[in-house]
Amino acid sequence: MAKTILIVEDNELNMKLFNDLLERSGHATLRTKSGVEAIALAREHHPDLILMDIQLPEVSGLEVTRWIKDDEELKSIPVIAVTAFAMKGDEEKSGKADARPISRSRFRSRNSSKR
Repeated sequence: MAKTILIVEDNELNMKLFNDLLERSGHATLRTKSGVEAIALAREHHPDLILMDIQLPEVSGLEVTRWIKDDEELKSIPVIAVTAFAMKGDEEKSGKADARPISRSRFRSRNSSKR
């Protein structure tokens, strides 16, 4: 059975990259550019995994991850923190939000090798 993955990413190119790689690997995807909408989608669909951009425009993806992990209904969903522009300290911040950090290039290489 295909896993459903929620992609929360405001960059069109990154969204397409993640979506194409995941769909090519047989996964179903849900997509949003909004951290607030991500909460609603997670409640409605309860995805198997969330890919969370940590640098969203209206609210930090790390903050959205904290909301997810503080929510009894959603806290069991694993979250992977992603960013195209990792800054010093982002890995430590994402750990405090209970998210697993991964770079775009690492994500691409890990998923490309599984074909």
